[in-house]
Amino acid sequence: MSITDDRRREQLGNEIAALMGPLVRGLNSAFQTCAGALGLTPSEAQILWLLQLRGGLPIKDLARALDIDPANASTLVTKLERRGLARRDAAPHDRRMRLIELTGAGRGMRDRLAACIADRKPTFRELTTDELVVFRDLLRRLADADRAGR
Repeated sequence: MSITDDRRREQLGNEIAALMGPLVRGLNSAFQTCAGALGLTPSEAQILWLLQLRGGLPIKDLARALDIDPANASTLVTKLERRGLARRDAAPHDRRMRLIELTGAGRGMRDRLAACIADRKPTFRELTTDELVVFRDLLRRLADADRAGR
């Protein structure tokens, strides 16, 4: 890479960071507001979101995804279980392992959360489906690189 290319990459990175800041803050604000309106803590809402996206997860994977201690993740899941939003089921491949899964009520709650966020912050409606796929794939690459760098 040349000095000019290095400088251009730096400028682009700075511009992307400046554009993403307000976008991320707005989405986070909508997420927290909608979670609260549905009687969920932000962490509980994140669990519903993750389980809808990834399917059943063991506590340790759920905790890793949320960047919290497994004991704290277990406490949050217990609260969701009491509300009928999640359940612990034996994993098909290892009956000793428990997977956290959404119940029908949990999927409905997550759908209401998503609808609320979309109403408050309809940001992604500006992009076509193909553009969203490219955006998602680029974010995945960055997230994977960030995890690998830890």
